[in-house]
Amino acid sequence: MRMHTATGRSRWPYVIGGAVAVVAIAGGVAFGVTRPNDEPVAAPTTSAPASAAPTAAPTGGSSGAGDDEDDVPPTGCLGGPDRDADMVLAAQDEAQHTTYGAVEVATTFYRFLWQYPFADGANATEVSGQIMSETAPESFKNLAANLEKAGNNPTQGVVDAGTPFHMSTTNGLWRVREGSTADRVLVEFAAGYVVDGALSPTLVGVGGYVMVWEDDAWRIETGVNVDQDMLAAGGNRFTGGC
Repeated sequence: MRMHTATGRSRWPYVIGGAVAVVAIAGGVAFGVTRPNDEPVAAPTTSAPASAAPTAAPTGGSSGAGDDEDDVPPTGCLGGPDRDADMVLAAQDEAQHTTYGAVEVATTFYRFLWQYPFADGANATEVSGQIMSETAPESFKNLAANLEKAGNNPTQGVVDAGTPFHMSTTNGLWRVREGSTADRVLVEFAAGYVVDGALSPTLVGVGGYVMVWEDDAWRIETGVNVDQDMLAAGGNRFTGGC
């Protein structure tokens, strides 16, 4: 599978499931994504999601899922601050069958995935086997293979090749798209780059997943292209972050 489109944009974000590199430029954010058929999507420039005004978070049952008195607005840190398989699987086990639960699992997977150095092959395989839906495309499920393809420059220049980074949900945003249901939730989110151990004041990442309730847990069916304008205008702040 090609790692770049005809326009030179990296295909890596789409290959790994909806993670999209974002760079703040002159007070805005420029980013590019690709559709599954390789048709490039225009790269808009808008106010950075991380500086958008927060809005009131919907209830845990806003997608149609049932409310639960123990279900709290997404912290962005369910499963703990680590970025390994145990963290992802703990979050999946703890997440409620609610909108909030779907958001937490999606965000946890993103934090596990979008980091360098990557999780090792054993961790990636373990997460793939538990977090991916039965209906997810086979190429999408194989995290270990996709991570190996990325080499040491997954962001294609957003962060210098070989430079350690990960994502922080501190001050990040999340949004659930209209049309989500009790068992199928479309989640979008924005998080900040932590480069060489320091949270960047300018680099932001966005991602999105289709989350499905399957075998009593939230699982990932596929990635989605993020509507950055809607995320910036209508996103909700994570209540915690890590």
